[in-house]
Amino acid sequence: MAQIRNVALLSHSGAGKTSLLEAMLFRAGAIPKMGRVEDGNTASDVAPEEKRRKVSIHSTVHPITWGEHRFNVIDAPGYADFVGDIRGAMAAADGALVVVSAVSGVAVGTERVWTSATERELNTIVVINKMDRENADFFRTMAALESSLPGNLAAVQVPIGQAEDFRGIVDLLDMVAYTWVGGEKSQIPIPDEVAGVAESYRERLVESVVETDDDLMMKYLEDQDLDPLTLKAAFFRAVRANLLQPVLVASATEAMGISLLLDFLAQGVRDVEHHRPLRVASGTMPPLGADGPFTARVFKTVVDPYLGKVSMMRVLTGSLKAGQPLRDTTQDADVRAAHLYVPQGGKLEEVAELEAGMIGAITKADAVKTADTLAAPGVDVVLAPIRVPSPVMAVALTPKTRADDDKLSEGLGKLLEADHTLELVRDPDTKETVLWGMGHVHLEVAVAELGERYGVQVDIKPPKVSYRETIAGAGEARYRHRKQSGGAGQFAEVALRVAPLPRGSEFEFKWAVVGGTIPTQFQSSCEKGVRAGLAKGPLGYPIVDVQAEVFDGKDHPVDSKDIAFQTAAAEAFKEACAAAKPVLLEPLALLKVRVPDRFTGDVISDLNGRRGRVLGMDTEGSVSVISAHVPMSEVRAYSADLRSMTGGRGAFSLKLERYEPVPGNLVDKVLAEANADAATAG
Repeated sequence: MAQIRNVALLSHSGAGKTSLLEAMLFRAGAIPKMGRVEDGNTASDVAPEEKRRKVSIHSTVHPITWGEHRFNVIDAPGYADFVGDIRGAMAAADGALVVVSAVSGVAVGTERVWTSATERELNTIVVINKMDRENADFFRTMAALESSLPGNLAAVQVPIGQAEDFRGIVDLLDMVAYTWVGGEKSQIPIPDEVAGVAESYRERLVESVVETDDDLMMKYLEDQDLDPLTLKAAFFRAVRANLLQPVLVASATEAMGISLLLDFLAQGVRDVEHHRPLRVASGTMPPLGADGPFTARVFKTVVDPYLGKVSMMRVLTGSLKAGQPLRDTTQDADVRAAHLYVPQGGKLEEVAELEAGMIGAITKADAVKTADTLAAPGVDVVLAPIRVPSPVMAVALTPKTRADDDKLSEGLGKLLEADHTLELVRDPDTKETVLWGMGHVHLEVAVAELGERYGVQVDIKPPKVSYRETIAGAGEARYRHRKQSGGAGQFAEVALRVAPLPRGSEFEFKWAVVGGTIPTQFQSSCEKGVRAGLAKGPLGYPIVDVQAEVFDGKDHPVDSKDIAFQTAAAEAFKEACAAAKPVLLEPLALLKVRVPDRFTGDVISDLNGRRGRVLGMDTEGSVSVISAHVPMSEVRAYSADLRSMTGGRGAFSLKLERYEPVPGNLVDKVLAEANADAATAG
């Protein structure tokens, strides 16, 4: 079998990544003509929401045959909110093709995917796209790449002309020039206008190559002639080992430079056998390649309306035939794979066998989740998980109709199976169904797909803040419950006192009744009643950090029973708390914000305006990491605000840490809003 090379296509949104894939498929003969993102007819953007927004939302796999070479190009989303699919694409890839616009240059998304590719140790290739567009500038873009992205970047092509004048490319490895006439490539002499530039960049390329090879470095320093074939072989070794990151140029919409790019990928992307060792959570990973037992990693889950759950996997070692036994070592579960498939864009093609290096799929394996390790029986390895950030933004979901309510749970289950970066929380305090995601676009798309794919229509709104309350002082109350309705009655009297506990203590119940004024058989009844009273305090919120001590009461030999003492204890507890200076508590989050240094002052000033308390700041190169405690009520829309404040260059994590008192000047406002919400709901 010919070696298959898997390439993740990555970029900042708007760099032309989808158009570049379209041109690659067209040049390779995989599609008869090129589609356009604007027209919604590209091979990779097939979901209704992708066509509507004109951006990639889901990663898709596209096989390409170029001569004797086979590639799987994995088109990943460019928008940072869809980090799950971006990281999944990288986990399935041997190399990363990073697309940069010659007009807008290096953007925040470029920096993020570069960092992720570096962490994954993928060999990385850069394409400067849109060379034919107005204001395109190769030299400005190349300078931005070298100043912004760490590594050993080297141009291996320079353009002939720019913007409207872009008409060809000089290949610096072979020092030959090409132009395109009527879409067909032809070799031409290097034009005089670009000869000096080509020689200069050729010299810089040679220097970058010899830095990766000690023997060549010695010859270079001794001014010996370097054999072109030896230099070229050293260049591609360095690229595959990620010791050098080459930069190519192209115009996707005009399909210029695409055949050169495909030629380059055949030598510049390593195959599975030469991939860096994979990190494992447990066990021992067999050597990557065709030999050895079958292992694979699931990098994406799709819920298909006809096939059901589809688990997309990258085969790492060995091979798998349809019907062979299989285990999910992450879940410690047997898996049945009666049918095997390979992806073809938005479709699946059934095959009899999957081999090392291939990207394949199995269906209806309910136990299998994204990032799981699949292996032949007896193989005990579990690969390290695919790391993704924690969700940072949430919306509360309300079904539009009773029919939607009936389907909501199933629809959300399928949505979460397909996107493991979403998180569902059913808040016991606010009684809301809350969906957490990576940002407002991520959540908007999730809600749209909930309706379009799974037939569940919902209204969304910001989730309520889970306030709580405690007491600042001591309080005491006595309550008598008496109920007579003709037959057996109810009677109970409970006296108790309450006192505050240290923050985080939750609740403590004490029994201090002496003299048998309340028979001990009703002790548990009193505790049940008090615990029921914790659900809603005088201010309307759950009560925490309170001690309740029952010290006296009365019973009746006939009418006293369990329910009577529960009721009396609950009412006594409520009255005692009302007399003990109730205090409203708000959730406090630990917020960590990562921003380039130049935005540090703006971020800290903004956090102060949100009642935040900055805890400290660390520096990681040119990036500042600011830690602060901020009330959750102040950061419900922080994702969009930070993006606006930093031009998309900021990132943050959010973690509920503890509860603290709401400032006195804000208590009435919070309670008034809660009453208004309750009136509206009623």
